Amino acid sequence: MAIPKTAVKTTRKAEADRRASDQVGTFRRPSHAPRYYVVSLGLLAALSFAAFFYVAVTHAAYPYELGYSEGIVLWQAQHVTNLDRAYAPLSHLPYIVFHYTPLYHLVSLGVSKTTGDLLHAGRLVSLISTLGICLTLAWTVYRSLVSRVSPTAAIGGAVVAFAAPCGLDAVTKFAPLMRMDMLGLWFVFAGLAVFVLATNTRSQYVAMLLFLAALYTRQTLIAGALSCLLVGAILNPRQATKLIIFTFVLGATILTALTVATHGQVLKHLFVYNLNRYAIRWAIGPMSMNVESTVPLLSMAIAAASGPFRDVLDSSFHKRLALLRLRISSSAYNFALFTFTVHFIMAGLTVIGVGKSGADINYFLEWNLSACVLAGLLLGGLLRRWQSNRVHSAFVLAYLLPWLMLLQQSLAGARLLAHRSTDQKIMEQYARGSQALENILRDHPDPVMSEDMTLLYKAGKPVPFEPAIVAELAERGVLDETPLVNLVRNQRFSVMVISDPHSLRYWTAMGRAILENYQPVGTYSSYTLGSSGVFSVYVPQSRSRMH
Repeated sequence: MAIPKTAVKTTRKAEADRRASDQVGTFRRPSHAPRYYVVSLGLLAALSFAAFFYVAVTHAAYPYELGYSEGIVLWQAQHVTNLDRAYAPLSHLPYIVFHYTPLYHLVSLGVSKTTGDLLHAGRLVSLISTLGICLTLAWTVYRSLVSRVSPTAAIGGAVVAFAAPCGLDAVTKFAPLMRMDMLGLWFVFAGLAVFVLATNTRSQYVAMLLFLAALYTRQTLIAGALSCLLVGAILNPRQATKLIIFTFVLGATILTALTVATHGQVLKHLFVYNLNRYAIRWAIGPMSMNVESTVPLLSMAIAAASGPFRDVLDSSFHKRLALLRLRISSSAYNFALFTFTVHFIMAGLTVIGVGKSGADINYFLEWNLSACVLAGLLLGGLLRRWQSNRVHSAFVLAYLLPWLMLLQQSLAGARLLAHRSTDQKIMEQYARGSQALENILRDHPDPVMSEDMTLLYKAGKPVPFEPAIVAELAERGVLDETPLVNLVRNQRFSVMVISDPHSLRYWTAMGRAILENYQPVGTYSSYTLGSSGVFSVYVPQSRSRMH
């Protein structure tokens, strides 16, 4: 199934023979333009990455919540080693769902032993994972190309694969967050890299272990494993069957152990409580926005995928699977191109999940990152043509797209760096508002409630419930929110910090109970990634003033 070393050597020999024959037939003066082009790509990529990472680190250093989902992930990481509490029944306080498999939470908790702060530890894991993804994509492209093209062309493709993620909206938003997405995706693309570069069957099992790690970081990250198993089934069905059995048995064993340890609650949390409402109309808007913002990247990915598409159609037309196998395994480049084309399709199918209630643009991460690899592979192949003076005018746009894409990213990054002092002052201003809210929560007796759950962590207070999931489960009829609503009606919470009681997070009886029994006494500015917001402090109506 893996590309053997002999195939790589054969490819290198064929390249050498082709170059020799070209030189014998016609003398061509070597062009330095491709080298200058790659150097310019490298400079643009360096600026783009530096600006991206500076902004990401600046945001990660912010001491309070950057996004709503951080607070719940923070609580989950706090309690991940106590499985009975982490995956507890939703019959009493706290009303919290553990939405994800626990590997990211365990890693963040381990890192916090060094950082001393769980929130910053989780963000550090995301930042390192983002850097790891960029390096992994670049390495995969370089190694896949270098046996087929010159080092200059291979470097050009790797540069695009490395820097292209820095311009993706989803990466920009989620790289600094305490979220499991970036770690899980690093496992996915590391698994893909090991698979496409493998020279023996042992490496394939390592790839499957990495895919399992991704699955137990975020349970929806299955496109990578499915893609490699499908490609493996085409090349070597017997070996693919062994990999499927290995992956299934090991994965099922881990899930069984978690199920026993949580008395079956892990299955409810992952597959019942986390099954939000879905509507395709909710997906159309985000999908359109993602496509519009990534047109150059997706265009390059689709162009790269056209070759494997033709191979599949040709082999299907002639009903010769052996022909397809021969084309896939003829070189490391073809193997990588075909595998990532399959992955691009598989990951593209998962983006329809953005129509799920409460979904965010992180559903586009895997698909867009897969496109980065295909774009890098395409450029490497095109640079090979340029260096051999076999460039057709139709390819001019293909050379311009990555250059313009990185130019746009670097200019945007330069603007961000130019305004860094102003942005820093704004964040400090918002931090003072969050500090005031933290002090209010700390000074009031339990139980207290805050929609910004990182404030509860900072104030040393327990989290009683997560508003969004309570509203969702109540709407679906999975959760009876009456006991929780009664706590609000009886004014049991000494203080509640809420952004908007009319929002979708409070559209059930909970929102009405808050408006009928609590009154706002103050507002404080807060900061979220990419926007600002306001939190209001609510106290029971029976109290004329805060004390």
